[in-house]
Amino acid sequence: MISRIATFGHSTTMLAASLKVQAKLADQQAQTASGLKSTSYGGLGSNTGSLLRRSSQSSALTAENAAAQTATAYVNAAYSALGDIADLATTIKTQLASMISSTTIDSATTAQYATNWLNDLQALLNSTSGGTYLFSGTAGDTAAADFGDADWDASAGADADYYQGASSTRSFTTTDGQTIDLSVSGGSAAFEKLARALSMIIASPDDSSVVSAAYDLAGEALTGVGSLQEQVSIQASTLDRLIERNEAKIESIDTLASNLKDADLAQTAVLATQYETQLEAMYSMISTLSSLSLSKYL
Repeated sequence: MISRIATFGHSTTMLAASLKVQAKLADQQAQTASGLKSTSYGGLGSNTGSLLRRSSQSSALTAENAAAQTATAYVNAAYSALGDIADLATTIKTQLASMISSTTIDSATTAQYATNWLNDLQALLNSTSGGTYLFSGTAGDTAAADFGDADWDASAGADADYYQGASSTRSFTTTDGQTIDLSVSGGSAAFEKLARALSMIIASPDDSSVVSAAYDLAGEALTGVGSLQEQVSIQASTLDRLIERNEAKIESIDTLASNLKDADLAQTAVLATQYETQLEAMYSMISTLSSLSLSKYL
């Protein structure tokens, strides 16, 4: 009886199988080289949508943090300027106390002191950060105070017409709709009282009752500036907390995104070794089948 061994079908099947294993090996080698499951979104399959959403969320939070850090620098500058105004108010109050306790008041010297202090106050109220006025509200390109404004009349009582800024407060709005005020208005009562006290002295430097009244106003102003500092401190803390929360979210989102796109290098190494072993066995089998000759079995 004559038997026939047909090797062609087996060789074709083995060759097709080896090509599949070779493709899998190439994929594992590519993952090892790039550190990614795929160098294109298409290669991620159903994970593509999730990765794109997470990348978008991370980018949005990163952008918000950059804006929040700029806002924090602005608020910190305002807090520093308020500290300087508080120091000025303390100096004014101390000097006025000395004048009140003195038996005589040198009107010329007193008027000059008050004028200098008023100029210092105006300069501090017109402090800037990054080219933006700190105490002008949304009118960041306009100086906050002008004590030479003709509409300002300190002798008429409380009057903040020296204020040149906007009535609306500068603010920072988060992606989830939270609004955080930035700085305070240059027209705040504390500033107005300090300016009014100095204007009173300039107008009547030799009147001890005026100096005494100005001393009281300076004390109220100092207390008010302290309250403004507390407000700005809260603003800075709120921004800091926002940045910290965002950083935690970004880290979490980036970790999830990494799990979706980054290759498991330990696993790829194991699989690559397995596929190489399979290929070697397949190539050996194909070689054996190819060497078979039908005439040997006739």
